[in-house]
Amino acid sequence: MGWNSWNSGIPLSEKTVEQTIDALVSSGMRDAGYRYVNLDNGWSASHRDAEGNLQADPSRFPGGISAVAKYAHDHGMLLGLYASPSYELCGLGKANASAGHESADADTFARWGVDYLKYDWCSTDTDHSDQVHAFTAMRDALRATGRHIFYSINPNVSGDPGARTDYDWSGIADMARNTIDLVPLWRSHFGKNGPVFGVQEQVDASVPLASHSRPGYFNDPDMLVAGIAWPNFLKTHQGMAETLAGQVGPSLTADEQRTHVSLWAMMAAPLLAGNDIRSMSAQTRDFLTNRDIIAVDQDGLAVAGRPLAGDRRVMVKPLTGGSIAIAMVNPDSQPASITTTTAAVGLSPVACYRVRDLWTHTDATSAGDLRAGPIAPHATVVLRVDPGCG
Repeated sequence: MGWNSWNSGIPLSEKTVEQTIDALVSSGMRDAGYRYVNLDNGWSASHRDAEGNLQADPSRFPGGISAVAKYAHDHGMLLGLYASPSYELCGLGKANASAGHESADADTFARWGVDYLKYDWCSTDTDHSDQVHAFTAMRDALRATGRHIFYSINPNVSGDPGARTDYDWSGIADMARNTIDLVPLWRSHFGKNGPVFGVQEQVDASVPLASHSRPGYFNDPDMLVAGIAWPNFLKTHQGMAETLAGQVGPSLTADEQRTHVSLWAMMAAPLLAGNDIRSMSAQTRDFLTNRDIIAVDQDGLAVAGRPLAGDRRVMVKPLTGGSIAIAMVNPDSQPASITTTTAAVGLSPVACYRVRDLWTHTDATSAGDLRAGPIAPHATVVLRVDPGCG
């Protein structure tokens, strides 16, 4: 859990990162579990220093990354950085590419006090053996530093939603991106062929990978887009203008944002907020800091939920201690009621079940029937069901 700069539109600098850390603390997000502060592409200078080492942009980070890492640590948080083996598609060119520099770059990250590395493929090369070699080389270099650095990879070729989604990266990374970029829309007009996904397409692409999720390894359906309006996203991602040409909003509704957060929790996905924390609304803060929803996401089993075969509107996620989380999602444009049973979701038969609605924070009991509705279009009801009422 944490924050990533990419979707926020914030120009990265020592000052804006410190402001974001302050906002994560004052908003209660840090105490809700959002600990990583991850600087995506844009933190570095355009070239290495005279000794061939990576360096932060000196005008925007006068104290260097070590100063930002110290500020994060002093505030009970952790710092993440972005790098790439190639940068072919990501703007900085070969000078900063980490391929061939893995040991030196990993040592630099460790010396600076970095706690998390996002390593982005950024290449049109689709040779799987090349990818495995590149990501393994950085894994080994990070391990050799002796510092625990969480390792997140994005092996997807830009614009190709099917690139390597079927490969289990758990032996190489702590976390791997499922597929192409998520944008703050319920559904992209591009559909399942990309080059970007809305919330619904991203979930559809992620569900088949559920079996990869386990303690110590997490599927990554991309950063949270709650609190990001579509017009603002377009303004801050002008480099994607050609890719997104013709894509029309509207922005995610409140119900759609709540569904987005709910489904990421049900999929045991990382919760990396992508909005500008410094100016977020109270509504966005409440979506992101719902402790009941976070507890589902952070459950120790790290099992990713799956839709019921008989009703794909119902997603089921086993929890520690024999409990079950159930998300009832209305994908349609009209209100709908959804019904299932404790037997259908895999609970053992008992006389009574405790049922908690995780968005309204209300409690009830049931003999076995689980009902919700009418549920508004694109809205979701999330229940935690525990066997026994004693």
